[in-house]
Formats: sequence, structure tokens, C-alpha cells
Amino acid sequence: MLSKTLSYISHHAIAILALVCSLLALAGASYAATQLPKNSVGNAQIKQGSVTPPKFSTQVGGYVRMFAVVNADSKLQYSFPQAKLSSWGNSSQPGGFSFGTVSWKQTVTAKRCAAFASPQTSISSPTSVGAVVTPNLHGVTGTHVSVSWAGDSAIAVEVVCH
Repeated sequence: MLSKTLSYISHHAIAILALVCSLLALAGASYAATQLPKNSVGNAQIKQGSVTPPKFSTQVGGYVRMFAVVNADSKLQYSFPQAKLSSWGNSSQPGGFSFGTVSWKQTVTAKRCAAFASPQTSISSPTSVGAVVTPNLHGVTGTHVSVSWAGDSAIAVEVVCH
């Protein structure tokens, strides 16, 4: 009888360990739910600036530090933080390339950050998009992302840092 029990435990060790961990997590959550007063943990208990994007995005490996959306008419729809457009031009020919630079006052390092851009259209065929982070472009401090894409659609630009 003892040998059968030990054999069962050795063959199902991972399942048993998962069950024990689940019960411990449930016990901890139950303790917190029953022993802590209602609304005892909130914004007042969290210090200003103590929860920053790098602290809660380790599973992703990065976080969006800056973003901007430019509509098809070359107008900045929204951005965070505030961005500016420079040398922005849409293609005048069907199938031609559009290009431009989105600039933010804050500076990031090109080693720790990458730029991504995606067209904001409903067409099913993929559009080729290129985006490059350039800190301090032509002596102008800040973060600058040069973007080029096929067509004249709206575009979203993100700077992701790790």
C-alpha cells in the first residue's frame, strides 16, 4: 500500500505541487479579503512615482514611453507626451511613399528604445512601415522618430523602451 502511494506521488508530483500552490494562493487572497478593512489600500497608500512602467511591465519586456497618431491629412490627432510633426508629407501618387518625423521634447536612448509604426487603415493587405528612433536629430534635443510607409493612410507611432 505504501509503495503504491509513493509511486502515485512520484508520477503526479507536478500536479500535486500545482494543487498546493493554488491552495496557498487562495488562502492568501482569502486572508486579505477577510482580515483587511474595506478600502484600506488605495491611492493614498501608494507613494507618488513608486509604481513606474518598468516596474509593472517586466513580463512584456518593455513599455510604451511615447506615442502619436497622425491622420491621413497629416495632422497630429493625439500624442503622449505632446509631440510635433516635422517634414511630414503624404504621397501624391497612388502606391507612393509617405514620410515624416515625429518629435518629442523628452530624450530616450536609442540603445534602450525602439520605434514601431502601424497604418490605421482597414485594408486587409499589409503595408510596409519603417520607423527609426533618433535622439538629438541635427543638434535638436529630444526624441525623433523618422517614419516612412506606402500609401497615404493615418499612422500610429510608438516608442517602446525596456
